[in-house]
Amino acid sequence: MDKETRYIERGIIKPELKKAIFTRYSNKCYVCNYSVKAALRIHHIVPVSFGGKNGIDNFVLLCSNCHTLAHFYSSKRYQNKKIAGHLKTHLGDEAIGRLDGLILKVQDARKRIMEHGNQWTLRKPYTVNEVVERISKRNKFSDNQRRLLSQVIEEVLQRMPASILRECSCRLLRDGKYMSINLKNHLLFRTPAYGDFGEKPQFDCLLTFPKDRIPPNLKPIESRDVFFFRYFDCVNLGLSYVETLKLNENEWSLFEEACQMAQSARKTRDWISNIDITEFTKQTS
Repeated sequence: MDKETRYIERGIIKPELKKAIFTRYSNKCYVCNYSVKAALRIHHIVPVSFGGKNGIDNFVLLCSNCHTLAHFYSSKRYQNKKIAGHLKTHLGDEAIGRLDGLILKVQDARKRIMEHGNQWTLRKPYTVNEVVERISKRNKFSDNQRRLLSQVIEEVLQRMPASILRECSCRLLRDGKYMSINLKNHLLFRTPAYGDFGEKPQFDCLLTFPKDRIPPNLKPIESRDVFFFRYFDCVNLGLSYVETLKLNENEWSLFEEACQMAQSARKTRDWISNIDITEFTKQTS
């Protein structure tokens, strides 16, 4: 893995870019002008998860306090709300104005995303073909693995009811290491089957089934990666690409049933999609 890739994967800002950001803001907090270097933090103006880029124009220098305030008041809770009343006894008018400007950029990005079907707007979403290419490259797949990956992704997207797929978050994660499809933060499909914290996968993908109706040919589940859900009676199972492509109609119907169960389960979080699946959501439900 080259140095550039390691920086991206670990979320590290390159030393030369870090130096340029400190220079741009004269080694002071952009909001309050605090200048103790140990307390200064580099902050994405628009989060990467919203499609924000890693270029210098999307970074600002903030002290620890203003960094915390920027994150807190950029949350959904304060969407379209004024912050001056909360901070007027702590920050001057000019500082509040600068902080408010940062917050508005995040809120505007969130608003555009929600109006765009919960999908990236600042950057063009990945196509399914781009997802296949990026995952294959990052995982050093052979031509055969790449072909199987493409077939499995397309099969899963076609098997999911369009009405459910439209509600899902489809994301390419860790700079292209894997793809996940979540509904209300419940994982329905992931390939390759990395763990949530990037643990090395033992299986090609994770697929979801009702835990009391797991296909017989996928048992015993103790031999697989298995993840149980807290809010509905389904389970993620680790499968190979070959196993996934051999599933019959009845077994795919169980996957569809699990998706429907997730649709009715308790919502825990919304993720923003960065993959364009429009061609699959236009199909008849």
